[in-house]
Amino acid sequence: MKKIMWMFALTAGLMMGLAAATPKGWEADFAAAKKVATEKKRPMLLLFTGSDWCPYCIQLERNVLSKNAFQKFATEKLVLVFLDFPRRTQLPPAQRKANETLASQYRIEGFPTVVLTDAAGKEFKRLGYSPSFMKELEEAVEAWEKKSAADKGTDAGKSGTAAK
Repeated sequence: MKKIMWMFALTAGLMMGLAAATPKGWEADFAAAKKVATEKKRPMLLLFTGSDWCPYCIQLERNVLSKNAFQKFATEKLVLVFLDFPRRTQLPPAQRKANETLASQYRIEGFPTVVLTDAAGKEFKRLGYSPSFMKELEEAVEAWEKKSAADKGTDAGKSGTAAK
């Protein structure tokens, strides 16, 4: 009987750990994500979610984030940052604190909230879950790419002028 109880406790513990794990392709460390975004010259998508209790968060995951269209787009265009606020599982204290700090910094008022930022963490678009989520996301990233390219052209023109 003790062996069965021990196996049950071990299995339950492993399941809880898996539920709180960062999904594949996502980063939980904001500083590391900023570094990757800088290296790849991509914007970041910060997902503030209640993965195990929030109905709209679960719908966003099922209807958008788990779909091939989103995954392909994200792989090519974004650095993904997963900031979870679960109720049924416990995050490590340092991760919980880091997530709370970012939620405060970005003034998160509800879940899910998706914040698009540049590599430095400057917000340029905020989204919630809606049927038009992918369209809004694609348009926001396209606008950011155009602005980034224009800014680079302006910077190049300035440096070219200074060199003359």
